[in-house]
Amino acid sequence: QFLKSPLSILLLFFISAWILPSWVNAQDSRSPVSEQILKKCDYLEQFKHIPVCSTCVASHRTIPAFYRARDYMPAWTSKEAIDEMLQAVIESKDDGLMPSDYHLKALTRLKETIDESGDRDFRAMADFDMLLTDALLRLSYHLYYGKVNPESLDPDWNFRRNIHKIQPEIYLQKVIDSGKILESLDRLRPKLAYYPALKEMLRKYRKFAEKPWPVIPEGKVLKEGMTDARVPLLVNRLMAEGYQVQRSGNETQLYDQGLVEAIKDFQEHHALDVDGVIGRNTLRELNIPASRRVDTIRVNLERARWILHDLDPEFLVVNIAAFKLYFLKNGQKQWECKVMVGKPFWKTPCFRATVEYVVLNPYWVVPPGILRKEVIPKIRRNPGYLARENLEIVDSRGRVINPRSINWARVNPARFPYMIRQRPGPKNALGRIKFIFPNKHFVFLHDTPAKSLFSRTMRAFSHGCIRVEKPMELAEILFQGSKTWNRQKIEELIATRETKTIHLEHPMPILILYWTVTPENDGKPKFYQDIYNRDIKILIGLDTPLRVADIVFPWKSASVGEPGLTIL
Repeated sequence: QFLKSPLSILLLFFISAWILPSWVNAQDSRSPVSEQILKKCDYLEQFKHIPVCSTCVASHRTIPAFYRARDYMPAWTSKEAIDEMLQAVIESKDDGLMPSDYHLKALTRLKETIDESGDRDFRAMADFDMLLTDALLRLSYHLYYGKVNPESLDPDWNFRRNIHKIQPEIYLQKVIDSGKILESLDRLRPKLAYYPALKEMLRKYRKFAEKPWPVIPEGKVLKEGMTDARVPLLVNRLMAEGYQVQRSGNETQLYDQGLVEAIKDFQEHHALDVDGVIGRNTLRELNIPASRRVDTIRVNLERARWILHDLDPEFLVVNIAAFKLYFLKNGQKQWECKVMVGKPFWKTPCFRATVEYVVLNPYWVVPPGILRKEVIPKIRRNPGYLARENLEIVDSRGRVINPRSINWARVNPARFPYMIRQRPGPKNALGRIKFIFPNKHFVFLHDTPAKSLFSRTMRAFSHGCIRVEKPMELAEILFQGSKTWNRQKIEELIATRETKTIHLEHPMPILILYWTVTPENDGKPKFYQDIYNRDIKILIGLDTPLRVADIVFPWKSASVGEPGLTIL
């Protein structure tokens, strides 16, 4: 009835007369560039990507939302901001990334087109604006999370990141409005000193790669005092990488003491036996080209972007490839010791956990795999094996079973109904103390009776767990500040051979990582063997051009779908 009254019709006429011109004027007031951006955003939302000047914008949610919020007005109106964004794209190479992932060629070509047209090529101007925004979004994501998704390489990856709850389109607007593009991007990089040190190494080794160092031919093993026609080439090779060589006398082919010392320095920085002897392993490392060292550094920069954010003030780190355990406080290394890790067949996994308690005089429960493949076959061959290794058989109720009551010839190793464990003592495989950080891999830190193996350079000897060279020093670190426990009390309890569990008053985070290069105090890098061949997959990911799907979904740990958490 209301709509039929003359008053209502008149009212609707005045309302439409007021609103419609405003809406039409808003559409008419858009610049030609804004109209182009609107069309491209509509296309992007409909088809999930849009070809732009030989490249592609694929952020089909964030880019349209960003421009919609600003009524499709161009975002990049400041020459200074544009110059900084282009500089950031070029300098992404310094982070081990590829500028081509951030539209470098297309942006360069579009900028030239716009300059030549005198700002009259509206389509090129719209393309340029959208590609700059997409480049900022991609580079921000890669600097903070990494380009390669670690979960695609390791299904057990459990490193969680604090995802900052800011809508990506708001982030983009804040960064662009600030005009401080380079400063904003720098805040996304890891802050631990390891990252900028690796970047400096990358710069240095790229310089080395411009003039490849000489290859040393194979030949006899070189020891101090020997003469060899390869010595001059060896001197040039070491100096090409920045090693200092002090030569004595005029004998150019003499492998003298000064050259031996330079080789020892080289061996120390390449995780080799430091003996000054040039054998097969040292020759292999000498002949690895600088370009491959560049690849190694790039891979480890990517690992840093995965992990080195939101770190605790104090934490433990195991570097599997370096066979080292570290204690860090406020980003600074406070302590380190040697460790042994899993053999290539029994790889120690990478994960994050928390050390919650220690066990003194532990029993060692033989894991099912070792029980099936090693222990039961040895018992069959030698019934005295159990007594010799201080092993006992226990049922599900904890009762010790007499091994003579078992017909070992008929035992199915895959269905053995009992547990076999090693009693506490000096021969126990876990030593006198173990450090537990609950995890699905059943990996932990522990002492070992095989102390002599710590003298080896390559220490991949275990079935996955991590053997610690200085377990009592580690215990002191974990119990620092405790009013109940100290090293003396722990050693007194160990002497009783009584098994005891002690929970930490302050549980300690631990990161089990895999770094194949680290910066040393002398400014040189130290390269480690890629014992598990993990670098190559990351390198392939870094070198593969970014595909559309790569930038749509963040890690599972970023809670895809939760408002404010999806970066793209």
